[in-house]
Amino acid sequence: MGSCLAKQPKEEVHKRHSSKLKVIIPKNQLLENNPVYAEMPFDQGDCFQHNKNQFKNEYIIIDSQPFLSTEYGIYQWCYNKKTDSRKIVKTMKKTTDPKSDEPVLFLNNIHLMQYLDHPNIAKMIEYFNETEHYYIIYEDYIGGNLLSRMITKGENPEQMASLIIEQVLSTFVYLHSKNIIYRFLNHNTLFCDEKLTITFLEFGAAKKIQQYIQLPVGDQHYQSPEMLTGNYNFKSDIWSAGVLLHFLLSGSMPFDGIMASSIKNSILRGIVKLEDTFDWDKIPDAKEFVKKLLNFSQNQRPSAVDALKDKWIEKAKQKKLALKINPALTNLRKFQKCEVLVEAIIMQIVQMTLTQEQKGEILQIFQEFDSNRDGKISTQELIEGYKKYQTSTKLEDHDIETLVKKIDSNGNGYLDYTEFLLACQDKKKLLTVEKLKLVFAQLDVDKDNTLSMIEMRRIFGGNRISDKNWHNILRKTNLQQKSVLSEQEFLEFIIKTMQNDHSFQ
Repeated sequence: MGSCLAKQPKEEVHKRHSSKLKVIIPKNQLLENNPVYAEMPFDQGDCFQHNKNQFKNEYIIIDSQPFLSTEYGIYQWCYNKKTDSRKIVKTMKKTTDPKSDEPVLFLNNIHLMQYLDHPNIAKMIEYFNETEHYYIIYEDYIGGNLLSRMITKGENPEQMASLIIEQVLSTFVYLHSKNIIYRFLNHNTLFCDEKLTITFLEFGAAKKIQQYIQLPVGDQHYQSPEMLTGNYNFKSDIWSAGVLLHFLLSGSMPFDGIMASSIKNSILRGIVKLEDTFDWDKIPDAKEFVKKLLNFSQNQRPSAVDALKDKWIEKAKQKKLALKINPALTNLRKFQKCEVLVEAIIMQIVQMTLTQEQKGEILQIFQEFDSNRDGKISTQELIEGYKKYQTSTKLEDHDIETLVKKIDSNGNGYLDYTEFLLACQDKKKLLTVEKLKLVFAQLDVDKDNTLSMIEMRRIFGGNRISDKNWHNILRKTNLQQKSVLSEQEFLEFIIKTMQNDHSFQ
């Protein structure tokens, strides 16, 4: 195979992101099993991917020594037996307290992360809920913690710090726009590669809020004064960014002490500690920016949006390397919308086979087009990006407006990162027989060499495909009477669906 064949005759706007493979668990079904799930924030049709197999049957731990340990779990690299690929696993030991609200907290956290779609936030693939442990599987990320990367990089500290803090603030713009406070920023838990692209892995402390909250969490060096006094909001994350920037520039903490009490007192005094051993006057703009982020009054502290407009950040952005023209831009320009289930399969193949280098190239394009750094690309940003970087066929503004509507599968008016990532792919090179077999093997969790048609509907369509459209798909592929599919039937089903899809022609 290897040919692409298809486009939907009528475009549909889907309420849910259609690029993630999920298993639907209706809320009423959860309630039948455990009334504690009554407080869960999802309704009929919302879903997340739960692998009902055993973790050890699917994955092998590569290194028993965790590369990151937090109060919320340990992180290790693991090897996927089916897809012959490396992933990251977060392991959390379950409590033995039967009255604990841990199941709700865990599933709330899963639900929170499932719908996060930002280039600097780790992508969750699936999770396992076993007798003694929870396991969450993430895409592979090459690198190490931020501190070790900064030490080995050995370049201009101010330039490196600006690249990192811009990504931190961009992530906070995105999270805060969704009413999520992060609360766990520090130099040990941020993941960083050789190009200084950072990844937020740990979301155990992240929380949706509507007003001020009280409970202090996270590394004490990074806690804001209002967090310590028990009345804080999103501006506490900005304070943490200021602490991180101070550390990246000077190698020292702005508020320090031998004991926890002395660190707390130092923070509550609110006097920024500028080390005598570091000459802050050599970087006056950075110095002023640190002071802004570490403003003792949270009301006077800038928001993440305003912080990204600071002259020090703007000056650092001007020093970034020019974007290289990439085939992904051509794929993006030629994008045609395909069937929801084919799109879901493409996403699964991307997760299994796209290298970090390939993703990194597309990430660079995404961040370059995302001029206001809010983690999504507007129509105007795409127009400006193409005017700046396209060198061959010219796209008119109305062509780009139409393109955004085609790619925007969840109908929010923007291109989210995953939508952009998928649209930049060459579908003809992705949808091969070999890669479709990998998808089949991953979905066949009970190893009986068949896939249920009911599960096919749930995994690839959920509530995003109407009954009428699903029946049309089955009619066109001559599978109305089938209850299960063998591997060969699965391949023929997808190929036939593609042949009926004009976007592949």
